[in-house]
Amino acid sequence: MSHALLAHICVEQKFRGQLSIQAPAGGKGVMDASKSVETTENSPPVEPAVAVSDGQLPAFAKELKRTRRRRGYAALAALLAVVIAVPVGVHLSGERSPKPSPRAGDDRARKRPVDAPEAIRQARQTGKDVQVTAQHTANSTTWARPDGLLRTRTYSATIRAKVGDEWKPIDTTLQRVEGGYAPKAVNDPLLFSAGSAGGPAKRASRATLRSSLAQTSAGASEEGTWSELVRLNSDGHELVVSWPGPLPQPVVDGSRALYENVRPGIDLLLTARDSGYSHILILHTREAASDPLLSELNYRLSSPDLKFRLDADSDVVSAIDSNGEEVASAPTPYAWDSAGEIRATIGEPAPSPAPDVSDTAIGLPGLAGPQPGSHDSVLNASLDGNNTLGLAVNKKLLTEPEMVYPVFIDPSFTGHKKNWTLLYAKYPSSSFYNGLNFNDGTNDARVGYESDSGGLSRSVFTFEFDSKLHGANVKSATFRALQTYSWGCAARQYNLHLTSAISSASTWNNQPSWGSAINSATTGYGYKATTCPDNWVALDIKPEAQQAATSKWTAITLGLRAANESSAEYWKKFLANGESSPSIEVVYNRAPNEPTGSLMKTFPGGTCDYTSPYISIGKSDITFTASASDADGNLKYLHLKVWRTGYASTPLHDADHATNSTGAMTAFTMPWASFTHGVTYSWSVYSKDAEGATSAWGPPYTTAICQFTVDHTAPSTPEVESASFPPSGDDSDVWSTVTFGTAGQFTFKPNGTATEVKEYQYSFNTAFDKKALPDPAKGGDAVVTLKPPHAGPSVLYVRSADSSGNISGVRKYQFNVKPDPDPDAAGDVTGDGVPDVYTIDPTGNLALYAKTLGTDRLHFSMPAAYTTADGPAKAVADGYWSGALITHNGDWLPGDGIQDLVARIDGEIYVYPGDGYGGFDVNERRKVLLPTGAPAASSLSQILSVGDVTGDGRPDMLATAGSALWAFTGYTGVSFQTATQLSGDDWTLRDLVYVGQVAGDAAADLVYRTDTTGRVFLRKGKIHSSGTGTNLFSFAVQTASADGIDFIYGSSGWHVADIPIVIGSPDVTGDSIPDVWALRSDGNAVIYLGSSTVALSTTNMFNIINSSVGTTWTGYTAIG
Repeated sequence: MSHALLAHICVEQKFRGQLSIQAPAGGKGVMDASKSVETTENSPPVEPAVAVSDGQLPAFAKELKRTRRRRGYAALAALLAVVIAVPVGVHLSGERSPKPSPRAGDDRARKRPVDAPEAIRQARQTGKDVQVTAQHTANSTTWARPDGLLRTRTYSATIRAKVGDEWKPIDTTLQRVEGGYAPKAVNDPLLFSAGSAGGPAKRASRATLRSSLAQTSAGASEEGTWSELVRLNSDGHELVVSWPGPLPQPVVDGSRALYENVRPGIDLLLTARDSGYSHILILHTREAASDPLLSELNYRLSSPDLKFRLDADSDVVSAIDSNGEEVASAPTPYAWDSAGEIRATIGEPAPSPAPDVSDTAIGLPGLAGPQPGSHDSVLNASLDGNNTLGLAVNKKLLTEPEMVYPVFIDPSFTGHKKNWTLLYAKYPSSSFYNGLNFNDGTNDARVGYESDSGGLSRSVFTFEFDSKLHGANVKSATFRALQTYSWGCAARQYNLHLTSAISSASTWNNQPSWGSAINSATTGYGYKATTCPDNWVALDIKPEAQQAATSKWTAITLGLRAANESSAEYWKKFLANGESSPSIEVVYNRAPNEPTGSLMKTFPGGTCDYTSPYISIGKSDITFTASASDADGNLKYLHLKVWRTGYASTPLHDADHATNSTGAMTAFTMPWASFTHGVTYSWSVYSKDAEGATSAWGPPYTTAICQFTVDHTAPSTPEVESASFPPSGDDSDVWSTVTFGTAGQFTFKPNGTATEVKEYQYSFNTAFDKKALPDPAKGGDAVVTLKPPHAGPSVLYVRSADSSGNISGVRKYQFNVKPDPDPDAAGDVTGDGVPDVYTIDPTGNLALYAKTLGTDRLHFSMPAAYTTADGPAKAVADGYWSGALITHNGDWLPGDGIQDLVARIDGEIYVYPGDGYGGFDVNERRKVLLPTGAPAASSLSQILSVGDVTGDGRPDMLATAGSALWAFTGYTGVSFQTATQLSGDDWTLRDLVYVGQVAGDAAADLVYRTDTTGRVFLRKGKIHSSGTGTNLFSFAVQTASADGIDFIYGSSGWHVADIPIVIGSPDVTGDSIPDVWALRSDGNAVIYLGSSTVALSTTNMFNIINSSVGTTWTGYTAIG
């Protein structure tokens, strides 16, 4: 089996042999399938290249096919062409997995990334390693293990690319985009020209690059014409390579684009790579080799923010950013011919005995790079002030009689800063950074001496060492590589060294410094499939990984070299691409973080105080709390120590405390008697994980310790006075001098020594949630202006607190608030007389949209629900209102004149008292009990608060349950006295819209929608026979109504699919007729103007929510 699927473009010319343009074989051509690459979990399958049919090829191209390459040693037909190769990119990132796991599907990409704590939880639960997908990088994968440790594998090559917000397998398959061809998934955007000779091309999508390739017109002269060939974006920097002439439209197959006859007898081949590409010129004849273009082969380099620099010793071109950092490079250029004998891998010595494999490789050997016996030459490069890269093609090489065509030339660009390099003694001044310059990128890391070509190789790999590993305790660390060739199965030693950093300028003559060997192996893998097949090698590097973690290295560089560099028996090769590339795997544990300073608290006392004078704590039990985090997710304890300052060796408390899933320790309380009045105490906390690793003592970023002083003397209970809200009196018959909704002053008095009081704490009817400071100029009094929250009997609770937190007794100040003589209008919760509306959004939150009189749109909303359960008011949690039914129209707590909200939530009916400002304290909700015989609250499908329809002075409610319509009347403040089923019609496919005076008479009317016909109907009500209120049975069936028939109030277009929600409202436009709110399926909302004479119409409506101006109610679940 070959190491990767090989794409061939085979071109059979009229007078020449078959020409095969072939991706490089990764290592030896035969591999034992039982030793396939260790794939990462859920690794995707390799996607096949896109086939090109014969009919799509140009006239001279007879065949375009793909094949597999196998190891063999048969003679090759001589080829009469010359190839010049110019790679501009990085190594092939192929997957080496014959049995990849199936792709998990589209849903996987939409899942929330799994962080370390969650992955550890899953690993412990399943007993299997779990990927920490939130820590994915382009070249590393991290797993959580069941034992709570993390395992990170970092490759010398990239294994995935981020497309948008999603990590995807690297896919260099070219696809047509605006302006050219781009690979599907690579780390750096890339765009190939669509050709310039056929006319101007469109600009490329901005999602691919900032701009498209500029094109020359079809009639442009070849002389002095530059066509942008490739545009590469590396690490956010743009780089453009231009060709000196027009370009034809390419033939595209998989990751390759072939531009034919860019000059007579010369083709140009581009191959997309991850973060770059390769570029090959193919000269088919000696006549083509005499083209004047080759006298000085020029490429123009351009970039808006990069500078280009040529290293004279190695002919390496570097692209440098403003910080002097290299972001791309072009290694030493080469030229070679096709005279060499093809081998399974370049420079591979013929083993003995030869493997029993037949030769099926038919193609152009030159594309696989210089073979043993080929004629080759290093090319000199130049770079002028206009950033023109010139290649001096060796004319002598091209005209030698021994030259066998094709011949290749290959300067190349790579966008990777950190990867690997080959050090090749045969070309001591040449750079092979990222494997380039061996054809269009070798996948083989070579070690040792091979006798056929006389080449001695060493290979060096850079592995990023992520900051998450800094300071970690390394449990194990391993260097892993897939060995694909050896001279024989016999043991021959090679060594692993720690080296200094490498770069694009690294050559045999400019090697990194080599430290002593840190490990070695003698494996003979890769010689023969039946005896010593390809296999992984693993070498321990724990000391070096620990040094990197302790010293906070950003990268670790490791080199392989043969123990004997003069004997071919030590010659070996290792695969260097994708998930088959060398990697380092580190198993580690990181100490937890220091406790969070702002969460180290005492109650009372507050946040840790480590500066003098320290906080003072009164005569109360003291509770200690703290919280910390652990990037590994295995935080187990917070260790609390409390001691009398100066006596740390005899602490009052010194113990571990378990933490919860958020990292907070279980609150620990010490009785007040444990502390002595007037004494200062210290306390501190450190974190401890399941491995026993500990943090420094908290608080962080300081060596100081939390301290507090104890004061056990409490202030007196305060007095309260108010002229606007006098005490209610013994008989509770004294009322306020102002009505509800009007603020008045309250005065708090110390009732003792004023200096003892630091603050007054107070609240209405609930826990203490407000504070007032005493005024020394007023003898320690505090004057506050307050607005009681509701009418009727009220209680103001007040107490004093001193600077130590000692609390006085509570003063309970009782008074009565006179009701507002003008209660809020029906549906109005903001006090302006215009009905407002509540909605439940897709996140399950309740919002108020305040409506003004007229046809204005709704421009903003405000949260409508809060809670004071834990003290000061705060928003309720997301999702609180999910699935709730809501309605508001009436004062359900008589006396305060404020409209209230009714909701079916948690399977029950509740009244949420309004606060007069459009909001509701969910902590104040009151359960509504239903009478015997009523349907269960949980079975109701719609509820509608209708105000006082029956005339008894109490709010009524209609509801649907299954196919029945129910009326609930006689509300007592706790329960309904009567539940009446209004039998007759089937309400399964009906919606209650509104109950109120629509027709203009004294009786209330019923407006409803039926999904069966997609219409809205008006059913006129009757006055009750008592002369008071509306007879609810007139709503039961149309024959019982005032006119004995239902009127069509909305003729068409009212199906639920078109208008998911429709609800009526008291008048919002000023004509005294109720109106109808409708939420459309497109997320827009409108108000239909009600009428007592004509039906609802789209000609008589206005938008209140319109997506065209940036607002939408898409996904809203309720309006009420």
